[in-house]
Amino acid sequence: MKRLVSLLAVLAILLTFSFSVSAYEPTDSFVHEETPSGSIVTVPSREMYSAVMAVSANSLGLDKHLSGLSDLCCDKNGMVYLLDSNRSVIVVLNSDYTLNRTFKILSSEGFEESISDAQGIYVDDDGKIYICDTLQGRVLVCDGEGKTLETWLSPESSLIPEDFLFQPCRIAKNSKGYTYLLSLGCYYGALTYSPEGEFLGFYGANNVQTSALDTITYLWNRLTQTDTKKSLSVKKLPSPFVDLCIDSKGYMITCTGIVDDETNGVGQIRKLSPGSDDILYKTNFDGTSVSASGYNFVEEKIIKRYGVNKPQNVVSVDVDKDGFIYALDATHSLIYIYDEECNMICGFGGGKDRMKRLGVFDKVTSLKVNGTDVLVTDSDNGTLTVFKRTEYGDLITKAQSLYLSGEYNQAAPLWEEVLAQNGSSQLAYRGLAMASISNKDYDNALKYAKAGLDYYVYDMAFKVVRNDYIAKNFVWLFGILVLFIAGIITLFVVVKKKGIVLIKNEKVRVALSTSVHPFDSFDDIRYKGKGSVVIASVILFIFYIGKVLQDTASGFLFTRIDVTGYNIVYTILKTVGLILLWSISNWLIASLLSGKGKFRDVYIATSYSLIPLTVYTFVRVILSHVLSLTGLSIMDGIHTVVLIFTFFILSVAIMVAHEYDFFKFLSTSIVTVLFMVLVVFVLFLVGVLLQQVGEFLVSLYQEVFFR
Repeated sequence: MKRLVSLLAVLAILLTFSFSVSAYEPTDSFVHEETPSGSIVTVPSREMYSAVMAVSANSLGLDKHLSGLSDLCCDKNGMVYLLDSNRSVIVVLNSDYTLNRTFKILSSEGFEESISDAQGIYVDDDGKIYICDTLQGRVLVCDGEGKTLETWLSPESSLIPEDFLFQPCRIAKNSKGYTYLLSLGCYYGALTYSPEGEFLGFYGANNVQTSALDTITYLWNRLTQTDTKKSLSVKKLPSPFVDLCIDSKGYMITCTGIVDDETNGVGQIRKLSPGSDDILYKTNFDGTSVSASGYNFVEEKIIKRYGVNKPQNVVSVDVDKDGFIYALDATHSLIYIYDEECNMICGFGGGKDRMKRLGVFDKVTSLKVNGTDVLVTDSDNGTLTVFKRTEYGDLITKAQSLYLSGEYNQAAPLWEEVLAQNGSSQLAYRGLAMASISNKDYDNALKYAKAGLDYYVYDMAFKVVRNDYIAKNFVWLFGILVLFIAGIITLFVVVKKKGIVLIKNEKVRVALSTSVHPFDSFDDIRYKGKGSVVIASVILFIFYIGKVLQDTASGFLFTRIDVTGYNIVYTILKTVGLILLWSISNWLIASLLSGKGKFRDVYIATSYSLIPLTVYTFVRVILSHVLSLTGLSIMDGIHTVVLIFTFFILSVAIMVAHEYDFFKFLSTSIVTVLFMVLVVFVLFLVGVLLQQVGEFLVSLYQEVFFR
């Protein structure tokens, strides 16, 4: 009995662990790595930034806690301005983060202004200070000592909607003097002002994220709309920007907070052209690109706390002189760094339920880049945390900057140093692959591109290596091809003339002929008993082997599965398991709908129908070592044709087995598929129930034996 309880406890622990792995939260320093399947995994990384100090009221010698740190900014000299809205005070730090001065905002008449609701601060190159006094609906433009020079209120313009609520929260200015202002909850985009302070309109609003289901719902509502439904309908609005910055080229970079209540969403960061189009693109490992508006910049999986979804919330964004984008997530207090192609360079930080220590937070509010330093304010702790770039950080940013500018050879020695410190860096392998391509070292390019999962560069090198091999060995390769074709033709002619039967076993002949003469062959199987469960099982086994080889032995360009984490059980389920489930389900459903076939007939018919797909699978594995990415698209097209042909053969097989016409076959097949989904759902529920029972037994075991 004890052994049984212990065994069940171990199984429950393993099941619990398998479910808890998916809830992994990144901490400290980490990177995102792409996998062959296209998914993203989060892995620990060498530190690119390290926390060196936490600036607080105590460290600055101030008598009051900085509990209202809502924003910060840096001027052109590296001085830091902290907005303590609770005390209506501006704290100015020197470039070494020592105290320079503190001051309050004064009105033009010299009276102290209350800015207890202010959420944004900005200092331009002329030394003017802009305070976004959010709930009071104004922007205070002050001199370096805090005296108010101008007050901006809600613009009086026909471009402003009647219900618009002016609540400025973030502000930035470009080199030409144009000012961009965000208003709390405004989904129209940023308010734009000319150098003279004239309101010009809204700029760069987000788009509404929709799905196919939203479109169907919209059409249905339009068709069935009533006055009551119209009054209860809710209009979906774009998500508002929550922060913005201007890069060295004058482009605006924005971030959006929570974009979806159920997932982490996409398009959290955008880079806007003068025409307000998103010009930030993510370059995929196969050479294609996708707009940043459809790309998820944070983690793939949403975290649940206390049974409630906690989507990540990007609340602040900034950019350095080299174009690297820094984003701050308030949900997990994490800092993300991206290059101009949306490659994640590094992530670090953390907080919430973790122990108190330097570099973790309670409630982050703003992020700014000061030279190469990253500064983060924490309103609950009343601190400004300073992160310094490490030697490794300098190395990887310099190497990636050279890579993005096309200086591959100059970046190569730096990438080698990166690999010496972090042997799993995909960026480093991709950089070295491009350097090898530029040096025409195609063998090394293949090696590095494969390690960096760069299909595009691998394809370039592969084409050169393949064509070079064919050119050098053309004579004997062509000779072998001619002999092979001549042999096939000769064999066919001889067999035809002399009437030679190559396959003596009649049941095997019938099985192989199902792909050529499906009607006659399945008639023979159904009415003359020429089908065989053994042959059907052999075909199914060969189909399974083909799928295993396709997943594990295909050429690199055709591989979309991580071989190191390959699970053979999953392949069994999607081949043997799927065919058995279909056969059982179809037999049960057909039995209720006057189907004549037995389970044996359905199983044989289904397995025999797999022959074209099985042949294609082995051909694909062989050709995957010869074809390039262009060939991949051709093979995918052929795969579609083979699937259609397989469905045709299966249709004939099941129609003959049950003596159905096509429409009855189609209807029973639809019911069969629905029944299969129901069976899988029930099995899933049973699995969840077993897990819960296992967890109960574990807790019971702990209570009994550890007390």
